[in-house]
Parts: sequence; C-alpha cells; structure tokens
Amino acid sequence: MAALFRHVLGGRAGLLAGLLVPCSVLWLDKAPSAEIDMTLVGWVTASLVLFHHALEAQGRKHLGLLVASLLCLAAGTLTKWTAPAFFALTAVPLLVWCGRLRLLVSSSFLLAAGVAVAAVAGWAALVTQQVGGDALADTVRKEAAYRFAPKPGSKGYPWAEVLTYPLLVWAAHLPLSLFALRTLRRGFAARWDDHGRLLLAFLHCWAWPNLIFWALVPNHNVRYALPLSPALMGLGVMGLLDWWRYREAPSLRPPLRLVAAFLILWLSVKVMFVEVVIPRRTAGRNAEVTAAALRGLVPVGEPLHLLKLKDEGVLFYYGRPTRKLSSPAELPRAAYVALIEGEWREWEANRTGELVQWMYDQQGDPLILARTNP
Repeated sequence: MAALFRHVLGGRAGLLAGLLVPCSVLWLDKAPSAEIDMTLVGWVTASLVLFHHALEAQGRKHLGLLVASLLCLAAGTLTKWTAPAFFALTAVPLLVWCGRLRLLVSSSFLLAAGVAVAAVAGWAALVTQQVGGDALADTVRKEAAYRFAPKPGSKGYPWAEVLTYPLLVWAAHLPLSLFALRTLRRGFAARWDDHGRLLLAFLHCWAWPNLIFWALVPNHNVRYALPLSPALMGLGVMGLLDWWRYREAPSLRPPLRLVAAFLILWLSVKVMFVEVVIPRRTAGRNAEVTAAALRGLVPVGEPLHLLKLKDEGVLFYYGRPTRKLSSPAELPRAAYVALIEGEWREWEANRTGELVQWMYDQQGDPLILARTNP
C-alpha cells in the first residue's frame, strides 16, 4: 500500500499510507493472533494492487502484471475460498468505471487467468491424490455453506445485522475511517489528477461493494472484512491528505505533529496489547501443553484421526500427521481419534471405542482422545 501511494501521489503520501494502514482496532486485534485471515489480506492486497498497476501499463509489462496479479489471487484462493469474491467485487466495478470491461475477455487476461487456474488445479490434483476428490469437494462445500448459512441458534435471516455490520466494520477502523467518509463528499474526486482519481476509484470499488456484499451474507463476523481493510484505511489516508490541503490555514507542521503524536500513542497501545492483553487472553488455554499430552498418548507413527474437531492451535503444536475423515465408518480398527463431546457421547452409547484421555482445547471445550475397538 505504501508503494502504491508513493507511485501515484508521491513519497510523503506513500510514507503516510505505510504508517497508517495498520493503525486500526481490527488490525491491532487480528495481526498478532495467527489468523489465516491475515494471510488472506496479504494475497488479496497484492493481487488487487498489481491489477491496479496493470491498468496503467502497456505491452509485456501489462501482461506480466496481470499474470502476477492472478497468481496472487490463486494463492489467496488456496488460503481461503473468499479471495476470488474480493477480487471480482473490486475488479468488475473498477473496469466498469474505467470503461474497460472488455479487458475480462482480452487475450492477456485470459492467459493470466489460465496460469492461475492451472496453479489451483495442480494443487487440487495433488490433494485429490492424497485424500480423494470426495473429501476435497466435501471440505470446500462445507466451508462455503458455513459462510452462507445463518449462525447456529439464529432465527432466520439476520436482517438487523445487515444494517449494523457495516457500522461495526467502520468502527473497527477508527480513527482513520472518519477521514474515509470525507472521500464521499461531492467534488472530492475533482481535486485530484487522473492518476489520483483512478486510485480513488480503485479504493472505493475495493471497499464499498465488498462491504455491501458481505453485509448481505448471513453469517457475519467483523474479521471476515479484513481483506477490505487496506482499502478503507487507504481512503482514510486520501481524506487526511485532502484535509491537510484544504485547511483554512494551510500548514503541514501542525498536522505532522498530530500524526507523530498519534503514532507514538498507537505504538504504546500496541506494545501494551501484545505484552499485556494477549498473554491474559491466552492464559489457561494451554495449547502447547495439550499438544504435548497428545504426543505422549498417540504412539509415534500412528496418525491422529479427526472428525468434527476443529482446533488449529492444539493441532498446530501437535506437529504430527493427522487425517480428517467425514464419517466414523471410515475409521480403521485400533485407530486414535480426537473427538468433540457430542461425538464421544454417541461413541459411549454405541460402544464404538474406549476413552484414552479427556482434555480441553484452547476455547475450554472438551477434546477427547479415544481409540476404536481392535
């Protein structure tokens, strides 16, 4: 983002973007927590920024940037399936605004798309070879259905959240999101040159269509909006730059002192968050201790089988081969399996296997290690 702003608006704008884009409450909360959404942010941002550069390039450079953009999109897709949605909801409105929608059927774009599809298809072939096509399709289908289904326990479509979700996302990007609202004022775009207007349109197309779309999706969580975070913060930077330019008494010194004071305050808040808040939040979760206990109970060379359990923290520290199955019928004899409480109660009733150890995951929910009958 810093390089993008520097390319379009100059060094000072680039420095400001690089410093301020991560200064949101949402970024503060999610960046240190090893959320896969942060990896998705990186790939989506790289893909869209490269696509923006491709719109301004010609010839081989244009083709190279398109290929790089869609390869980043492929990597984002392999990280989380929502990456293509973020890309399409940004690229299509932007191309409509530019009057270049035909780019999507041009030879250069189709070639780049072919390279990206080949990368994803190659990965899918390797996964299919290891776990089977049915397991891959079932996993992708369940993940997609989860996002498009209301939260468990909710009564029907969450109409109220459609209105409150955009407000929560905006609030999660304070204080810079206040300046993002300035970019919606009439005549704001006219204050920039052609390159600045393209950047402004790019950020608007990145932020608002995605925000509206994910507000309509019934399963809401503020972290799902992370891939549009750089766009919303980028609009805030442009709003802040415009505010500096059109102050009643134009002078860069007071605003620079204000930004410096804010960054010092923000750095202090971040240090406190990482050193105090996070340790208190994770105290008692004992992911490493639980993983060590699992390693001691499961013999070396034996895979740990999983059904409905989803605890990435414990499994990350477990560090041994695991195998995800879609049905207990697929379990081999004398196999070790990690169960949730509901699964174990069913096992008890059917005498499917024996209890090895009753433990707890990071959220404090039961994590039961069992063994199928020989």
